[in-house]
Amino acid sequence: MMQKEISSEVINVPREVIVEKKMSVGDLLGELGISKNKYFAVLVNGKKVDTNHQIDESDKIIILPLIAGG
Repeated sequence: MMQKEISSEVINVPREVIVEKKMSVGDLLGELGISKNKYFAVLVNGKKVDTNHQIDESDKIIILPLIAGG
């Protein structure tokens, strides 16, 4: 049996982020330290958006991580 070390991050813990200035989804990902190769999609209020989407103070944002399977 082959073994390999797997590292993981806590990605399923909801976080509240207060946005104090105009910010895009890409800006938010940068502030959170999430690189482009760490997520599959970003949903804002249930709709898939690109990283240029501007965030509103009432938006609910979900970052879907990359997952692999077989």
